Amino acid sequence: MAVPKLSTLPTLRRQHLLVEFTSLKQACPDGVYVGLTPGEPSLWSGVIFVRDGPYAPAVMRFQISFPDSYPKSPPLVTFQTDMFHPLITPQSTYIHSTDVHDNGTVSAADEERLPPGGFSLRHGFPDWFSRRTRKATEREQSSGDQATRQTPHRPPPPADLSSGGTSGSRNSAMSQSPGFFDTKRKDVSIFELLRYVRSTFDDEDVLDTIPLGAAGNPGAWDAWRSHRVENGKVFESPLILGDEKAAETSEARQGSERKPGGWNWEGVWEERVKKGIATSLSESVMFGGTATADDIIRFLNVGDDELNSIRENLLRTLDHPS
Repeated sequence: MAVPKLSTLPTLRRQHLLVEFTSLKQACPDGVYVGLTPGEPSLWSGVIFVRDGPYAPAVMRFQISFPDSYPKSPPLVTFQTDMFHPLITPQSTYIHSTDVHDNGTVSAADEERLPPGGFSLRHGFPDWFSRRTRKATEREQSSGDQATRQTPHRPPPPADLSSGGTSGSRNSAMSQSPGFFDTKRKDVSIFELLRYVRSTFDDEDVLDTIPLGAAGNPGAWDAWRSHRVENGKVFESPLILGDEKAAETSEARQGSERKPGGWNWEGVWEERVKKGIATSLSESVMFGGTATADDIIRFLNVGDDELNSIRENLLRTLDHPS
């Protein structure tokens, strides 16, 4: 998976990512743990311990890759743990495009196509995927690149001027990062993003509100709704995205020879999810060599005696802090 190099991230955005990462040490959603890739603040590794809800007690590994234009553009969340989930693209194939509602097609050149394991953020953060937002971001990137090419290198101002905090120095910092100080649109924090991702595993109500157009795995979306209906859930009306062309997904499915919504999904969700949870908790996955080379969060397989000793030491530290 291609990620932006450290040198290509604007300095202010790099600082923004580091500040957000530091803040998560003090307040991170329950059950979520993240680590920073050494020397590369744009690539994070994380683990979600699902403690409640329909996917408990799964352990989900994921990565977050931040583009140069973040927070104007969404990060890419990719799960290494294979799970049958409405928002996670299956590991076996490219199946979902985040741009499908703009042109109704998926092509090999589709830059917004989710990779295997990709997590769709369309439901939780629709503003990131609106046409207006994408076009504005593209214009900012284009103007920023052009300014970089046309503006010659200028040496830093003398120490007595830069330390004075003049308005000129502040304006220069702003111009180096187009749109970063724009307060008209509220940026999404990493805490909000992680909390939303976790909620799609432990909150049935969140899963119920996902529209088909936002699904990364339409089959899992159908299976989940079938599972809910079997358990007495009544869906009042079809769910669609708040986009003028969101209905294209439904029209495309109506014109297909075999509509997934018409298949028999009885028992499919329970079987697939139960298998996925068991796999995520297996020793080969938790403690074996299946983790990717860039995974910085690893688990240690310890016995009960050693675990109790570690617990006692932690409690002793909390009772008698140094």
